[in-house]
Amino acid sequence: MDLFEDKIFQNDPTYMKSLIGKTVHVKTIKNEVYTGVVYVIDPIYKTLVLHTKESASNKHDTVLILYFAIQSLEVLSQAIKENYLMNERPRTTTKEATHERERLKKWLHKMYINADEIGDYLKIDDNLLIMPPYGLDNCICSNTIVLEKIKNIISLMPEEFE
Repeated sequence: MDLFEDKIFQNDPTYMKSLIGKTVHVKTIKNEVYTGVVYVIDPIYKTLVLHTKESASNKHDTVLILYFAIQSLEVLSQAIKENYLMNERPRTTTKEATHERERLKKWLHKMYINADEIGDYLKIDDNLLIMPPYGLDNCICSNTIVLEKIKNIISLMPEEFE
């Protein structure tokens, strides 16, 4: 048996995405059992984020389960809890988003970082994407060192920078 073989998700990001919002039953290699709604699955490290609820206390909990600790995963309900798919962040208008994108692009250029526009996103090399509304929490990168350095550079941008 290959230690790194992914028997649960089969390295299929589409399958992982299809689990979001569904109720699942997870058993770990340490015989721990969790039942809850899948909030998100990291497609790179395959960490499962599960929202559980203890029925007696009505208490909610968030559990992170690394994929290699999952012994079995069973989908209990095909029904998707829609509130897990809703995006709660405030929407910006197209004009505001365009202005913020251009402002950030100028700042990155001033810091000698080339950022290409790919649709609504800013792309830095092949490593990092910055999505609207172009804040620190809108950066996506698989390399944590690059991610932290870019976030640090963005955080240094003065409010009055145009």
